[in-house]
Amino acid sequence: MFQIVLLAYLAFRNGVRARQKGLNVVLWGALTVLSFFFAFALGVGVVTANFLGESFNLQRLSTLQGTEREEAVKQFQDLFFANPLHFLTVILFGIGGYLLIRFILEKKPNKKEPEVHWMDKLGENR
Repeated sequence: MFQIVLLAYLAFRNGVRARQKGLNVVLWGALTVLSFFFAFALGVGVVTANFLGESFNLQRLSTLQGTEREEAVKQFQDLFFANPLHFLTVILFGIGGYLLIRFILEKKPNKKEPEVHWMDKLGENR
């Protein structure tokens, strides 16, 4: 639930930034969501490989079937959520995906204001 609220807020913030730049808000919001999920999945892989690799045999999941597989997945979930730092690390990876899209948006040029010719400004001072 927390991830969904966070993701909605981050997509909204990048949408506001895209509107300021004169870009498509929906496109940049969708890119933020995709980038968040990709980085989130990358974070799960990093946490699994670095922190859970010794306490859980991932190769065993490919050979198990039925209820044995469900029990192994349950054991993996218990190991993953046993330490709050695992989940925090994954969330921070997701925020990194948002920051990547934000960086790309910041590099885009600002929306061009309509240019007013100097002759058009002559009558405004009266």
